[in-house]
Amino acid sequence: MTALAHPLTWAAPRPLWRGGASPGRAPTILRFATDDFMDQLLGMLATDPGSLADHVARYETWRSPPGTLATEDLIERVPLPAPLKQSRLMTRLARAPKPIAVPAAGTPGLKLYQPAHQRYYIACATLACAIPGLPDRKLAGGHEQVGFVLRRRMPATANAPAGSPLVEYGYVKDAAGVRWQRVSDGNDAVLAPGEERLPAFPLAHQDGHGLKRSLWGGLIPVGRREQYLSAPVTRTVKRLVEGQAQALAGVTPDAPRNSKLARTTEFKMDFAEPWKALIQAAMKAADDIDRDNDKDYSSPTKRQTRIRARNVGFQSQSWLLLLDLMAFLDRHLKTVAAAVRRDSGAGLSGAKLDLYIWLSNGLQKADSDRLANGFKLTGANPSPTPPLPHLQTLADALRHIDAAGGGALLEAAETQYRDVLAERARWPSFHYLLAGIASDGNGGAIDAGGGFRTLPPSNPGTAPDAEIDALTVPLAGPADPVSIDPSPAPPHPQPFDINAVEKLTVLVARALDTSDESDARAMPFAQQLALAMQDSVGDTGQFILRFVHLNADCGPIHPPTLSEPSVPFELANFFDPDAPARPVRITLPMDTSPAGLRKHARGTAFVLSDMLCGQVQRAKGMGFIDLVLQVLPWPLHKDIDTGDGGGCKNANGIDIGMICSLSIPIITICALILLTIIITLLDFIFRWVPFFILCFPVPKLKGKGGGG
Repeated sequence: MTALAHPLTWAAPRPLWRGGASPGRAPTILRFATDDFMDQLLGMLATDPGSLADHVARYETWRSPPGTLATEDLIERVPLPAPLKQSRLMTRLARAPKPIAVPAAGTPGLKLYQPAHQRYYIACATLACAIPGLPDRKLAGGHEQVGFVLRRRMPATANAPAGSPLVEYGYVKDAAGVRWQRVSDGNDAVLAPGEERLPAFPLAHQDGHGLKRSLWGGLIPVGRREQYLSAPVTRTVKRLVEGQAQALAGVTPDAPRNSKLARTTEFKMDFAEPWKALIQAAMKAADDIDRDNDKDYSSPTKRQTRIRARNVGFQSQSWLLLLDLMAFLDRHLKTVAAAVRRDSGAGLSGAKLDLYIWLSNGLQKADSDRLANGFKLTGANPSPTPPLPHLQTLADALRHIDAAGGGALLEAAETQYRDVLAERARWPSFHYLLAGIASDGNGGAIDAGGGFRTLPPSNPGTAPDAEIDALTVPLAGPADPVSIDPSPAPPHPQPFDINAVEKLTVLVARALDTSDESDARAMPFAQQLALAMQDSVGDTGQFILRFVHLNADCGPIHPPTLSEPSVPFELANFFDPDAPARPVRITLPMDTSPAGLRKHARGTAFVLSDMLCGQVQRAKGMGFIDLVLQVLPWPLHKDIDTGDGGGCKNANGIDIGMICSLSIPIITICALILLTIIITLLDFIFRWVPFFILCFPVPKLKGKGGGG
């Protein structure tokens, strides 16, 4: 029989018809609060289908439970004879219908919680023939498919004002990835090509006359909330018939993207953002040393020793960043990398030439000398002779790090860099601080300096690139505090705006050629999420669902049959403040005396390499107070001597690792104590201690000789 002669429709689950004012056409969402929810659902349909009305989902929070949701266990746990089961079923079917609770006026909208909150939601609907009586419609074969779709409701245009009408977007998966795509310009009861259909399953039950009936159910994937909300949005409509025609014609590759975004993000991750962190660390270190009047650090000799120690660390980090910058140029700006290697910008033009000129524009000699002085030692321990040259230009530094296996040396290093004459062969043969501490060589004239002082000025005459500008939004501070001044820098340069690093990002981005970016790394998830959220900031996500009947043998003339939309709902996040708490019991060791803890087996093995073993051994020599003082500002700050690094060795000088067996009960106790300490320390910021813990007394719960 053709689809026109035998039309289909979706309706609410049949067991709810008797309790409602009318059958209704929208699916119903059932709520369950136990992990055996499927057994409970099957037990209800087998013994009392009308009790579905007690499980219709409605608004709840852990503070205000929904009231009379059913708690009766209808699972058949004891086998009963079939006549007895049928008699009990018919008795229950003959009872007065249960009304469906109607939310009171002003009740907040429905919110669905996650399985982690011990909540499960089943969408249910009846597939019926659209004729009087709405008899059940059975599937005729494998060409008929049933499922349901989850739809997101958003305005039709980006950044629409509050109160704009909402339209439906389908969750589409295809070769281009996942996205929310608007399903229609008018009637939303259509299927979008490639729209994800979630699985549905048939559920058997009997009606009041003893006739066998069936309905369709599907588990709503609330746990996928973050995946759904992080998908991008496409506001153009693509009809199902267009998708079918495209599938028949075969997949055609998408046109290459005209983009620089992925490679610019790669530059920010590999170089620009780590450079910002290095600049901030250098500025803080210089300020701490400059202001520190502690008697242990007040002498010029000791201050210069601290400056050198910090610069040695900053140099190691600068070398690694230079290595990453050269690798980026080799991957994506090969002509600029070649120009750096031959020390000539011949053949470059436009933005690539601008980038090369900046790389070759170095520090003033006075600034470079002050940074070189930051590596000097005074007093009884003189500096290594001869001192390593401190280069003036970033291009020079890139050539040196690229030559003579500088990268291989850094990758093979197992110890900390110390600038000791005997170890020179194991490290690059130059100094260049992207950020460090400048000095007069005697512990005075302390300030932060380095390659960041040569950052390029803004170029107002260059047309903005909207895609790149989105990546270089200043965080705070003045727009353009840095300019290249040919005059010598003063002993204490003006405060530096950390966002000036973004000028280099723009310079690099403009030097990149637009392409399909097939040679670029995938953008980090955080960046993808930021782009997806640009036109939906503050949108908590409103969803509906529709059941779908699809006949694969039918063409565009007989499209899929979709149900009416369900009630709108939100998907709660994992840390939703309204979410119920799943009961979790964690039993700590009862007898925590040394005699009791020694009885626990140490069955957990930690594998430590020789390098990690050495780092752990050095950390064991430090106390908690030392770690706290290390990060505190002046006058409480105290430096920690961590040595030169290196791995563990035995008496014969052979590198050794470790396999350590630990006691998990003791680790758990330590974690609880440290958690309490950290919560207490951070209370001065968050003010959360009154809401952290609530304890109840348990008489006779003893550590020794007690139960539990």
